[in-house]
Amino acid sequence: MFRIHKMHSRLLYKYLLSYLLMFFIPLVIMSIIIYQNSVVSLREGIEQSNIDKLNQVKNITDDRMEELERLAVRISYDHRLSPYMVNDGFYGKEAIEELNKYKANSSIIKELFLYYHGDSKIYSSKGSYSFKTFEQTYRFDQSKKEKISKALDSNLPIVFPAESVTVKNNEKERLITYLHPITRNTSTPYGAVIYLIEESAITGSIKDILGDFQGNAYIFDENKNVLTSNLNSIRETDSKKLAKIDKPGVSSVSYKGSEYSVVSVKSKVSGWTFVTVMPTDQFFSKVVNLQKFLSMLLISIVLTGIGAAILLARNQYRPIHNLLDFIKKNHNRVSDINNSNELETIQVTVAKVLKDHESLSEKMDIQAPFVRDQYLMRMLNGHLIDDNEINSLLDSLEIVMKSDQYFVVLVSLKKEFLQKREEIIRFLSILTFKEAISYGVEVGYKDAIALIVSIDQSVENPVAPRKIVPEIKSLLEENIKVEPIISVGNLYNEKNKINRSFIEALAALENRFMNDRESITYFEDISSQPERTIGYPKEEQIKFVQSLKQGDQIVAIETIRYMFESIANKELSVQMIKCLCFDIINTVLKVAVEIGLEDQTHDINGIVEFNSIGDLEKNLYPIIIDICNEVERKNENHNSKLCNEIISHINAHFTNYDLSLENIAQKFKLSTSYLSRFLKEQTGVTFTQYVWHLRIEEVKRLLAETDETIKTIVLKAGYIDVANFTRKFKKTEGITPGQYRNLYASSNNQIQANLEKEEHFRG
Repeated sequence: MFRIHKMHSRLLYKYLLSYLLMFFIPLVIMSIIIYQNSVVSLREGIEQSNIDKLNQVKNITDDRMEELERLAVRISYDHRLSPYMVNDGFYGKEAIEELNKYKANSSIIKELFLYYHGDSKIYSSKGSYSFKTFEQTYRFDQSKKEKISKALDSNLPIVFPAESVTVKNNEKERLITYLHPITRNTSTPYGAVIYLIEESAITGSIKDILGDFQGNAYIFDENKNVLTSNLNSIRETDSKKLAKIDKPGVSSVSYKGSEYSVVSVKSKVSGWTFVTVMPTDQFFSKVVNLQKFLSMLLISIVLTGIGAAILLARNQYRPIHNLLDFIKKNHNRVSDINNSNELETIQVTVAKVLKDHESLSEKMDIQAPFVRDQYLMRMLNGHLIDDNEINSLLDSLEIVMKSDQYFVVLVSLKKEFLQKREEIIRFLSILTFKEAISYGVEVGYKDAIALIVSIDQSVENPVAPRKIVPEIKSLLEENIKVEPIISVGNLYNEKNKINRSFIEALAALENRFMNDRESITYFEDISSQPERTIGYPKEEQIKFVQSLKQGDQIVAIETIRYMFESIANKELSVQMIKCLCFDIINTVLKVAVEIGLEDQTHDINGIVEFNSIGDLEKNLYPIIIDICNEVERKNENHNSKLCNEIISHINAHFTNYDLSLENIAQKFKLSTSYLSRFLKEQTGVTFTQYVWHLRIEEVKRLLAETDETIKTIVLKAGYIDVANFTRKFKKTEGITPGQYRNLYASSNNQIQANLEKEEHFRG
């Protein structure tokens, strides 16, 4: 175990708290989900099961009561049970037997009686009774007798709650009395059927359906009176409280400090309410057991999680501690940071690194277009010859090229369209075709824009330059409304030979005066022109001259070697060969004179005195190399001179708020994109960065040397938006302009005081 001092333990406790939160949050979520899916679902299942069972009791009871109602209707229409037939001496016995059959149709009937209004007797399946005999046989409570007597003349069915009735032999039975009026083709009843129903028949069905139910069961009529009950745990006096429950479903009641669960359903047929009640802990006993199990499981998971959190926190702290030691050893700025724990120290250090990285990324984003154009120019000038390096740079710059064949298209503008140069450069920056893609860059030569076109030749019907180039011309005519002059180099299979196609496109552009009527000139067409050539192809001579003018040693030497090989391979006379060799010498010397290399032509004797083609080729190589080097030197001098002129102009006018890249480009007759890339190549910074440096240095000078207001100073430096400048100033210098003035003004005052003091002592 590693030692933990006060600061370390604080960080460790933070990690411990984090892991505990990471553990407990999903634990709480999972517990809720498990509770919902198990406990709540089980509770709902138990509730629904009891509701279903009680509904089953209700349905069976409704069926039996409807059965009694149907019996009463059948009796009313049975001619054998008419008042005349039951009183007839002969047919009376048959009527009694018929009543006995009706009684047998229902299993819940204890006895069935038939009563007709105005008759002094009551008829049953056992015979006829006088009212007095009926009262002696079934001894109801006195109040109940009176209610039954009144109910015999009722127009509606009436059910009397179950009560103990003494029958003959002094046996007591709990019976439910059900009176149903009988009518026949009239709304006025002329009698009633009296059913004596055994309470046990109803409660028995309840027990059969509810199974091992341990609570009480009640059936209330529509007036909230208890028709029958099956009491187990709650006294009957609580039925009044249960009768007040109107909401069907599961609810709860309290009795003597205990909670009871009540299940209630109501019959739409009879209007009766069926209720069961039992202690809640018994009602949800399975739920309680499941809750106990889940609680024990949760406690064990919590204890395990706490132990795991402690272990993970310690393991997490150890690499942080080691990382801080590493940072302190390798980062000299950590010692200046005073934080309360290691993690904050690391965060501050990483934040500084990220800030530096973000600043670098912003600079890279700014430089990306310049880097892209510079890279494309290096490809065109033949400075990249390694395929791996070329592909690596393409990937890093996110330049996507087809992988089969490549050629260069030069787009030059007529003078009347030069004002649209900026728009054309933006438009040609990247063009995408079905099987090809092109990237454009301004080359600074005859106001031309070079397009490097790559073609995918793996498709079924590959495209050719003669199909793509007219599309480029049409796009320019349709979108920019210009008539471009286009020259096209040959196709090459390697990226490192793109500069050959560029030289050929330049040669085709130079040779355009031979075919001025055409707006598109293909280098390969030069050799097919009708004039006859002797010795070497004319297009190779044009390509050779253009490679010298561009300072491309590789292409120049490669081309002249091909020209000499062409002469050697033809069956020509010695005189003709010498003439061709002198023609090549003339071409080289002519280019040397054009670029100002007259001094290199003094050793003419050494050149013209050759004994073979090979000797002449070797003699020309040094001159070719000197010409190419001189071209590059002149280009560098020209660029340096142009750069000095542009920088001088910027230094003289940077305080003008309307100084812009567009204005400078217009003054020096350059495109904005070319000027931007040129400044970046020559100075290493962008135009915006350079102007900002000049302006901020001027502001700093004026802040330290003058008493002018900050607003006046900022306006003098070429900025209109003072608030925006202040934000940029603080971001660059770390302090506001006002703070800078206070800091450096006090420093300057102190220096001045020291100088005056020194002068005083000298005096």
